[in-house]
Amino acid sequence: MQPAHRCVEKRNCWVKSELKASVALACDVSPYAPAPKMKHRAPSRFVLLVNRVASIALLTSVVAGCAGPSSAQRVPPSSERVLPSNDALPASLRATPQEILQDALSAVGETTYECRSDGNRLSWTLTGSDATLVDRARHSVGTVMPGHDFIAYDGSRFAGAPAGEEIVTAGALTWERLVPRDEEGGRSDHGRFAEITSVQRVLTSGGVPPVAACSQQGQSLLVPYTATYLFYRAAKAASADTTSTATR
Repeated sequence: MQPAHRCVEKRNCWVKSELKASVALACDVSPYAPAPKMKHRAPSRFVLLVNRVASIALLTSVVAGCAGPSSAQRVPPSSERVLPSNDALPASLRATPQEILQDALSAVGETTYECRSDGNRLSWTLTGSDATLVDRARHSVGTVMPGHDFIAYDGSRFAGAPAGEEIVTAGALTWERLVPRDEEGGRSDHGRFAEITSVQRVLTSGGVPPVAACSQQGQSLLVPYTATYLFYRAAKAASADTTSTATR
């Protein structure tokens, strides 16, 4: 009887006999040559179990390898940044004394530009930004849409309009202050952004084309950027919350 672990050669195929089951280890057969005829033997229950476990392990490793980090992990949370105080900002960007800070959300995304003509030359014109909003716990909570629209995943929204803009960092998007775009406040009746009265964009990085000029009218350009958005609400809302808490 041959040892259980001995390998024998047959038509350039090496077959290892173990536990009464033939398991092919390697083949050196030309793809154009006839396939070698081999005797088929029903595999044992042990081999079937081993093959099944191996298949599950392989599938798990492939899925884990393909899965990338979530958007929340890629976004630097605002808790890791030193937020500027309202008083330290340029006057055109400051929130009013009647407002208090409600939320600070980090954003990472892209600023979109379109090549347009001003009558004399072609240049990149800003058309809007798309970004993911992330809270201090690294959870994605909403998005920034072109037109200064902020939409939370709970369905609430804030539609802003520029009220102030300042160049603070060279080669980066401007810092700006947004106020409600319409008489209804540009926001929903409930949810995360329901009581927002203004938004500040600060701590910007990127988002500016490498050169101002472009060569083909109608062409689009996406430039990555990051920023921190500070959301303010009316101070009277905070007073009401404090009163409500004190009476409980």
